[in-house]
Amino acid sequence: MNTPVRTRHAARGFSMVELLVTIILAGIIFAAMVPVFASALKKTSGDEFRVTSTNIAQDRLEKVRMLNFADITLANLNNGSFAGGQFGTSYTPPASNKTYTISYSVSPAPSPSPQLSYKQVTVTVVWAGSGPNYTTTMKTIVMDPAALKATSTSYPYPTPSSGYTLTVTFKDARQVISPGVSVSYVKNGTTYHPTVSQSFPFPSKTYALTWTGLPGGTSIPYTVTCKSSYITSTAPVFHLLSNGWIKFDTHPGGS
Repeated sequence: MNTPVRTRHAARGFSMVELLVTIILAGIIFAAMVPVFASALKKTSGDEFRVTSTNIAQDRLEKVRMLNFADITLANLNNGSFAGGQFGTSYTPPASNKTYTISYSVSPAPSPSPQLSYKQVTVTVVWAGSGPNYTTTMKTIVMDPAALKATSTSYPYPTPSSGYTLTVTFKDARQVISPGVSVSYVKNGTTYHPTVSQSFPFPSKTYALTWTGLPGGTSIPYTVTCKSSYITSTAPVFHLLSNGWIKFDTHPGGS
């Protein structure tokens, strides 16, 4: 019985020439892909170094914030034995043979002109290589607590020469009845009751009362009470740190 030529070829497998051609083609393809794998590996390694350097810079800045303001100097940060060896100009992470180089700068904070009560600290971490991809830089600004105490007073919001203004409005001013609106404040242990002209009934629904020349500050509490034909309401105690405005609901739940 005659066997077709194609069937006989399939039965005997690949020839040596075919195998050599296949091996050569596979080698060419793999050789072309090697740079791709090498580049991906290099990028992954670079990303790991970049993350590590960022963590180192962040760690150094956190430790800087914990120092006394006077101890934040370039000499101290460059000293590998300062603060129990928490600083210095080089660092090798545990279980790693990669050494990172660290540099610092300490200067008055430039906002908008040099502020001597603030320090700007810059930490730059560099690992093996050159160029911007091998450098991580982070900054922080630290304030001198002593300067804060020196500038703080009991009146951080000084009253302007003309005093503050307090305006009181109502849901419906025509519902306000005698004694109307009372304002009081306490200053240096003495209670004051500034007055303003009131005439009942008020002429319109949108009528407003205004007190001027009032003192302000965090040490002067104010109390305001309004009496209407439906309710007597007292606003929460507050402090005038700027011109104030209060609106009373003269008929809660009503129209």
